[in-house]
Amino acid sequence: MARQATAVGAQLALGPRPRRPWLARLESTAAFLFPILVLIGAWEVVSRVGLVNPILMPPPSRVFSETLRYMTPAGGWLLWHDAGMSAYRLLAGSVLAVVVGIPLGMGIGMVPAIYRFFTPILSILLPIPSLAWVPIVILWLGIGDATPIFIVFLSGIFPIVYNTSAGARSMDYRLIWAAQTMGARNLRLFLGVILPGSLGHIVTGVKLAVGGGWRSLVAAEMLAASMFGLGFRIFQAKGFMQIELMYAGIIWLAVLGFLLENGVFVPLETSTLRRWGMLREL
Repeated sequence: MARQATAVGAQLALGPRPRRPWLARLESTAAFLFPILVLIGAWEVVSRVGLVNPILMPPPSRVFSETLRYMTPAGGWLLWHDAGMSAYRLLAGSVLAVVVGIPLGMGIGMVPAIYRFFTPILSILLPIPSLAWVPIVILWLGIGDATPIFIVFLSGIFPIVYNTSAGARSMDYRLIWAAQTMGARNLRLFLGVILPGSLGHIVTGVKLAVGGGWRSLVAAEMLAASMFGLGFRIFQAKGFMQIELMYAGIIWLAVLGFLLENGVFVPLETSTLRRWGMLREL
């Protein structure tokens, strides 16, 4: 009895057992999916009983069936081609925004003359929605891949520039002075202190740029894409009254956007912040 009481006392002293990781992940996934499943179920019922026009708002079961069909040879792998083309345009425009935006943002954050010159220009251009440029860009570049890519670039350049310059300007000057006292100068100082210290802001800027670029891309594809792309497919399906295909394209937009956010940028942001000491394991 004494040994059993000692074991019980030791267990109470240690506190409750931590939950197993797989169980915590299962509970988190169930909590995330439950509202979505309730919404889908309500949509199915509303459409089936005729509270809404089932032609304009078909039940999810029919939409999912058509979605699967367009993902197979029976549907010509159509949604895969559209998703691949949209991903290519998003990647091309985002890379262009990163290549231009990070150096420009660093220059604005580090060099007062560049800051004074570009700040008025950015302040004038920033309030203009990127989609407002679509008609002009179509006149410049025509119908095709170039216009959606350029719209993604315009949508992404501003958050990258602003966040990168904020990261450079918010550097702790004590770190810079400490590096200088140890002999760091110019490129070595930039690569060893300023750039790592700005990475958190840069990753946030790229995350915002890609998210905004994804939304702008869909609208640009509706107006300017000549072939393939999820935005192009949704707009074309509207013209032929292919309602299920329209919803299928929207489902793909939601799924791909979720995967991009949670599969790429959340791990990247977390690892960057943890690597440079801005986020600690609890």
